[in-house]
Amino acid sequence: MKKIKSAGLKNRALKRMTTLIIFAMIVMVMLFYGIVYSRIIRNQGKNQEKSLANLDAYLNSYFEEVDSIAKNVNYNYYLQNYLETVIDREDNYTDPSVGKNMRAYEMSSQAFSDTLLSRPDISSVMIFGRKKVLLNKSLYSLRNVVMDYSDLEWYQEAIKNPYDMVITGPNHYRFFDTDDEAISLSREIQDYENGTFLGVILVNLNMNKITEICDSFKENTTGALAIVNEAGEKIYLNSSSTGMDIQNLNLKELIETAEQYSESTFRTRLDGTEYFITKKKMKSTGWNLVHIIPQSWLLADLWKISMLIVTAVTGTLLVTLFSLNRILTNVIRPLKKLERHMGRVSLENLSEKVDITTDDEIGHLAGNFNSMLERIENLKEQVVEEQEDKRKYELQALQAQINPHFLYNTLDSIIWMAETQDSNIVAMTEALAKLFRISLNKGNEEILLKKEMEHVKNYLIIQSMRYADKFTFEIRVEPEVEKCRIIKLILQPIVENCIYHGIKKKRGSGHIIIRAFHSEPNLILQVKDDGCGMSRETCEKMLSYEIEQENISGSGIGVKNVNERIQLRFGKEYGLHYDSEEGKGTTVTYTLPYCTEEMENAEN
Repeated sequence: MKKIKSAGLKNRALKRMTTLIIFAMIVMVMLFYGIVYSRIIRNQGKNQEKSLANLDAYLNSYFEEVDSIAKNVNYNYYLQNYLETVIDREDNYTDPSVGKNMRAYEMSSQAFSDTLLSRPDISSVMIFGRKKVLLNKSLYSLRNVVMDYSDLEWYQEAIKNPYDMVITGPNHYRFFDTDDEAISLSREIQDYENGTFLGVILVNLNMNKITEICDSFKENTTGALAIVNEAGEKIYLNSSSTGMDIQNLNLKELIETAEQYSESTFRTRLDGTEYFITKKKMKSTGWNLVHIIPQSWLLADLWKISMLIVTAVTGTLLVTLFSLNRILTNVIRPLKKLERHMGRVSLENLSEKVDITTDDEIGHLAGNFNSMLERIENLKEQVVEEQEDKRKYELQALQAQINPHFLYNTLDSIIWMAETQDSNIVAMTEALAKLFRISLNKGNEEILLKKEMEHVKNYLIIQSMRYADKFTFEIRVEPEVEKCRIIKLILQPIVENCIYHGIKKKRGSGHIIIRAFHSEPNLILQVKDDGCGMSRETCEKMLSYEIEQENISGSGIGVKNVNERIQLRFGKEYGLHYDSEEGKGTTVTYTLPYCTEEMENAEN
């Protein structure tokens, strides 16, 4: 039986389950990573868009607040009177005598001073006429009041948009002794009665307030916040909360890149680093509000979570594999037990029963296997019984064939002897009686060798009387083999064959020798005659049953039948062997198992 490789089965199952579990876990981790990654990007974009929208609204609110201050100043009655007086004069505005209304100048100057005092974020308020500064209140010293400012952006934009606030910057304080930068709000001043040009008011805001506003929003976000004007100039840039080194980023290139994307949030590579960018353009100023965060910073928590998941998945995998190993071991163990029992089963050993009583498929398989063994054993016993019955019936049939012909011929000889008053009639009748008594053997198939020899002796006595002076015989039996048990009626057919096919065809008389001796480990019987003999080819055909041996007596019990009976009973290693030479005679050798009554009783 080919052995079941249970270890291989277990390992294959573990490998397949491991592969399946690992594949499923990899897919799950990848799906998780993809879903969380998309959600992080989406949430990051939404949060930053909302934050930038709030910053935009707050800055607009701040600028509108400053613009409302400028509007209030513009509509000041005294300022209107003062500007109407000096707008077209070439005199230096610093000489109060140039104004027809000193009261108007003082009140306007006081209004500007009050504005500076109330708003520390406003560093200066100035009014520019067509060619000169008409009014100035500043925290810094004035550099030069006579200068050409008509081409400056804030001045031109204010005149072009008389009803709108114009925001520019960052600008240096061109008129004051400082290098600080400022955000400038400018608006045209008109006569509120006739709408004529009275000048341009310029409110300079120091950067501290802008920085303060942006810093307050920056505290609630991760990454860098930048405000860049349309020219690509930095208004605000801060990344202190993350320690990001983006001071050297090309902001102009960043804005140009951002304008290529229609989405508010996008990913791009700058200076060899991947960034997620969220942008918003302020309508009031044209400024670009930009939130910048490196991809590595944004996904840092995701990587940590992924590592935790991988660790958890690995632990789960190990626990699962351990559990699978235990389960498979419990499944394979009864299979291995069943395999061992199957390996011990053979036709000679059908008593091996599998002791597996579990209520599962393996238990059912073991139960069916046990039932199969029982059926095979029953069938084997049935076949043996049938074979035994068959041999008995065959022997009975053969014996039934012997009796009529042989009995008829023998009785015919006895009648002849009686008519001639032959003195051998008693001996022949006695031999015939003994012959039939021994052949019956109380219905037993086996017989003692001594009885078998007596049976063949009586047969030879009868035949020697029938064929007077045709042959003589002798029987040599070692005393130790007389009690050996053999199959009955195996000598008489061969002896009969010797008489009719060997000696009877010979000129003159013949001689038959029957021997029985022990040749370890077998019992050897020999029937030897000095008849006409046969060729080697004929001997081989005799043994191969190509020649059907039939006795002259019509018994039909020949070599084939005797050899088959011996081999059927004891096995193929036993049987007959022919040794013959033409003109010299034939020797038939029986090889039988050596078994005495004592040995048989000991075994039983």
